[in-house]
Amino acid sequence: MIGATLGATTIFFAARWGFGARLAASLENSEGLVKKIKDGIAENQWSMLFLIRLIPGVPFFLANLVPSFLDVPWRRFVISTFFGIFPGALVFSSIGAGLGEIFERGENPDLGIFWEPQIIFPILGLCALSTLPIILKRIRGKTGL
Repeated sequence: MIGATLGATTIFFAARWGFGARLAASLENSEGLVKKIKDGIAENQWSMLFLIRLIPGVPFFLANLVPSFLDVPWRRFVISTFFGIFPGALVFSSIGAGLGEIFERGENPDLGIFWEPQIIFPILGLCALSTLPIILKRIRGKTGL
């Protein structure tokens, strides 16, 4: 996790200092996933930074590059990266441990492995955790918090 955070931070700084203004201007005209990330970060930096780390569908390089062009403070980026990749690291470790158990028994894994408790529960937990910012935003919107 430390290595991934340091690598992400290196990319963040390289993009901010190396490509800065030119790529930041191109983000203004972007569409699709990049536009959604950009708009989300502009609306609420903390929640969006954690969300893009939790959702496996967001490519790691986009989660590193887009914030570097949007005036996200580097400390906020580092903190959200470290803690945002933590749940995914736990899930992947659990999946690896589950596969290790299968190999130790001398079995070959098949698609049924996804229903093993040590595989499915961490995946479901990550899915639930990734929806947390959305749920909190809706609750705050209804209660006016």
